[in-house]
Amino acid sequence: MIREPDDGHVGVCVDDLVGIDTSDVRDHDVGRIDAVGRDEVVHRKKPFELAPEEEVDPTQQDRRHVTGSVTLPLVVEKGFADGVEHARASRYFEAHEAFEDAWRAADADERDFFQGLVHVVVAWYQQERGNLVGCERQLAKAERRLARYAPAYRGVDVASLLAQVTAGRPGELAPLDLAEAEEVEDAPQSGVEPPLAMEEEEQPQRNEDQPARDA
Repeated sequence: MIREPDDGHVGVCVDDLVGIDTSDVRDHDVGRIDAVGRDEVVHRKKPFELAPEEEVDPTQQDRRHVTGSVTLPLVVEKGFADGVEHARASRYFEAHEAFEDAWRAADADERDFFQGLVHVVVAWYQQERGNLVGCERQLAKAERRLARYAPAYRGVDVASLLAQVTAGRPGELAPLDLAEAEEVEDAPQSGVEPPLAMEEEEQPQRNEDQPARDA
């Protein structure tokens, strides 16, 4: 039988239920009883551990500061492909942004190529904005940057592109024709002196209202 405490409250514990018919005990009078023997050792549960902090890819924070030997080639290829697509669709501002991404992530021997493409599309963009002085300056910079990659590089007909650049007159530029090369020339010419590195500071700005500094 069940013993009654002094305070008159009837409580049920494991020991009290030994030898008692379960039909005499209502469900709500008995809480959860774990099936653990009296002499069985209960092991402590493994403490909860937080997962280690996830490392953040710097390229997802600021595309101007790209690091990582695996990530860089991907940035170059995507920036180049997107830039070509935009340029061929006369989306010159978007093309300059994509080519600039490729330029910032490229190896030293390709940086002039991508920066030259940036100057090309910015020249055409400046013409659209009516900034003929800026257009002329960008054309001159493009010619210097791209000269050593002629006649072709990365599938681009650089010779044809240079012909448009050198013959172009601000205010009279026809839609840019970024043609594919019949033969790919992957090695830039070594006999052509590259432009001064200080021109790297004159990259177009990301403000769409003023994408390039003309000085």
